[in-house]
Amino acid sequence: MSNEPSPPTDELIERYFLDPQSLSDAEQSTLVRALQEDPSVRSRFRVAAFIDAELRFESSGEETSSPSITAPTGLGDAWPKWILAIAATLLLFGVLGYLNWPATPQQTQEPIANQQSPPATPEVATAIALLDVGHNQKFEPGFAPSGSEFHQGEYHLSEGEVTLTFQNGVAVSLESPARFSIIDPMRMQLDHGRARAIVPESGHGFVIETSTMVVEDLGTEFGVVVDDQQNQELHVFAGEVRLHEKNLPPELLTENSALAWDNHTKRRTITPDDGAFATSMSIGYKRWLDHSLQLRQDPAALFYFDFETDSRKSAEVVNRATTGIVDNGQLTSGIWATGRWPEKGAMLFENTGDRVELNIPGTYDQITIMGWVQINRYDFALQTVFNSVDYSPGQHHWNLTRGGSLRMGLSGQYDLTSKQTLPQNHWTHVAAQMDAKSQESVYYINGEEVDRKQWTTSIPIRYGPSSIGAWGHTNRAGQVTYSRDLRGRIDEIALFSRILSADEIREAFEAGSNFQ
Repeated sequence: MSNEPSPPTDELIERYFLDPQSLSDAEQSTLVRALQEDPSVRSRFRVAAFIDAELRFESSGEETSSPSITAPTGLGDAWPKWILAIAATLLLFGVLGYLNWPATPQQTQEPIANQQSPPATPEVATAIALLDVGHNQKFEPGFAPSGSEFHQGEYHLSEGEVTLTFQNGVAVSLESPARFSIIDPMRMQLDHGRARAIVPESGHGFVIETSTMVVEDLGTEFGVVVDDQQNQELHVFAGEVRLHEKNLPPELLTENSALAWDNHTKRRTITPDDGAFATSMSIGYKRWLDHSLQLRQDPAALFYFDFETDSRKSAEVVNRATTGIVDNGQLTSGIWATGRWPEKGAMLFENTGDRVELNIPGTYDQITIMGWVQINRYDFALQTVFNSVDYSPGQHHWNLTRGGSLRMGLSGQYDLTSKQTLPQNHWTHVAAQMDAKSQESVYYINGEEVDRKQWTTSIPIRYGPSSIGAWGHTNRAGQVTYSRDLRGRIDEIALFSRILSADEIREAFEAGSNFQ
């Protein structure tokens, strides 16, 4: 008896469809047993059989096709006996399932005269994929998803970009114009456009097919292009794919490789172009940028800092709000850094005294503040996100505790510590509404309300001299000193002189959340 390890199941399936006689008796038994015990193996075997039948039919030259799938040609008039055992096994599963199906009332009870059957409940089809993120997307009538749900069928994306997430975790990003069909959770067809697939282990074996090729995932990230003239490209960015072409044996392509085909020449090798395909991240950045432009143009915006700069030596933090009420912030110390996306700027607060100073004139009956923060470390009992200098009646403070909770307060009215915490080294959206008219404050983390607090009296809200990243307080000598240093990044923070609704806060979170 041989002590050599058995080949992987995928290899056995591939060898069967290339040459079933190449499998030894032991390998045949291994494959049969795997098909009997593992539903995923049966699924991959069916996909392989379908691909093999399609390729053999295309190469046969026949003008019409039959809906049935026959045994691969070249194997004689009958299937090998051991593969008939597989078919029998699959049939047995179906028979046993039928015999063990729970009996219905009609099968176990005598019919009752004039009994009316309850109306049939319509069967709701489960979506195969969901819209993960989109930017200015528009679908042609009759070829559009049902809301955010994509079922089996054909779709025409006429404008914008989308990323779909399949049941198995596969993410496919498409750019308009695109015509594509969703066949099942493991297969889609691209007739025109650009598609990029990012396939996790749970989606191993996912397929994108075109009119002339089938691209089978082997744990990959890859892109497929089909243009107006049916010129095609395949780019492999990570992992491996198995390429099936007409009249050719399957071929393995590895990462950092790319091929192109057209109607007039044979295929050629090209340079893979990672930047030529949309991803969930790139689509998310465009969506956030559109939303950012809306926020900075809000008539109630007092300041809007996006921490973008033309020079990383700049000591000025530009206030993008168009109202002109608050001047640009002054960077005392801090590090210009990268934010949620590679294209996005941020301010890194790392050292003692790192802060942005600003002055906010006036008093307000309503305030909303929100932003994106990433905490690297919790070094102190309290760390400052955004505070007024000192803490006089009506002034608002926004800190974090050493445990990661929001620690908020309005001087003379309340202090509040959230039960929910901010994780380290992860971007988190935080927001607050303060209403002197209703005497209530509400706080949010990642678009969801986490706490609210009633005030005892109505008092106008004010800031005056303030800072982002550290708290300034006046000592006995009349000097302002700073403490409660933040240890992390902020890449967006804004203050409005109105109450943004819960829906607006949730929209801001969702618009900025596709950064990974």
